Amino acid sequence: MTVASISSVFNAVARHFDDPRAVDALCLTVCPDDQAPVFLTPTQAWDALYGPTPDLDLAASVWRAVLLAARTAHGTTEKWQLLFVWLATPRLTGTVLRICRRLRADRTDMEAEMVLSLLEGLHSDEVDSVDALLRTARTRAWNHARAGGRETACATVEGLANDRATPDQESPEVEPARPLQIEVTRYGQADCLRAEVRFTISPERVSRHALSALRGVAEQLGDPRRTWDSGRRRHLAKGHSPRGTARR
Repeated sequence: MTVASISSVFNAVARHFDDPRAVDALCLTVCPDDQAPVFLTPTQAWDALYGPTPDLDLAASVWRAVLLAARTAHGTTEKWQLLFVWLATPRLTGTVLRICRRLRADRTDMEAEMVLSLLEGLHSDEVDSVDALLRTARTRAWNHARAGGRETACATVEGLANDRATPDQESPEVEPARPLQIEVTRYGQADCLRAEVRFTISPERVSRHALSALRGVAEQLGDPRRTWDSGRRRHLAKGHSPRGTARR
């Protein structure tokens, strides 16, 4: 049941529920429709949601019970909130991996943003369903990754153009391209006054600058075939062999 082997918030929560003492301390009261209440341990609740033979009706009842306990259990709210986060991690891990792959974000930061979003949602009455809580957590992680991507250190203008990433389709709101704030720091001049230069530039202009820079590099390098042909014509015009020696 442990999600991944790297150090992360999701992994820390999973290790907590790997402890038998933490599992035995909780007993979730689930009330399926038109049936007698069922008492489940955290492990049994996990199996009801993600087991090999899931019961959709029982799974819906488990989500309702754990959400209710995480919001209304007096004096023990924290442990039920932790249980809610643990049961929600399989439904969030895929989004974390997509964000990290597409936007090159840090996985630990993304998981932390999602957990904070879940906890804030549990303390708020505005979000009244599990799906809405998970959707809000995914959106918050996407926005946090995009905001971090706008402040990436880069040595060249070409790198800024190449670092523009496309968000995943799972993100419900795709933000339009915003102007970039570029900060230029000058180093290596300790004997004089210097200051950072900050200016704003549009993404389209960054792309144009990148193409111009690449075109300039190509013109400086030149075409090696053209250089060889021009040298060959000069040798022939002087009556010499292009190899520099004539055979008899």
